[in-house]
Amino acid sequence: MKKTTVTYGLAASALVIVVAWGLLAASLIPLWAAETAIVIAFPVLVLFLGLWWRAPGGEEDIPFIGY
Repeated sequence: MKKTTVTYGLAASALVIVVAWGLLAASLIPLWAAETAIVIAFPVLVLFLGLWWRAPGGEEDIPFIGY
């Protein structure tokens, strides 16, 4: 993946977490809905953060190294 693609995924998952927390703090969504959004978005955030650290800045792609 390219670094820009990974950055979009990282930003989207972080945005879901922040929006869910903000809506919960404003009492606009129930606790279970915020928990569901955060539980789903957090592993995605961690995955994209690892890919972001690994992704090169240029046009080349991350090579597949496992079989």
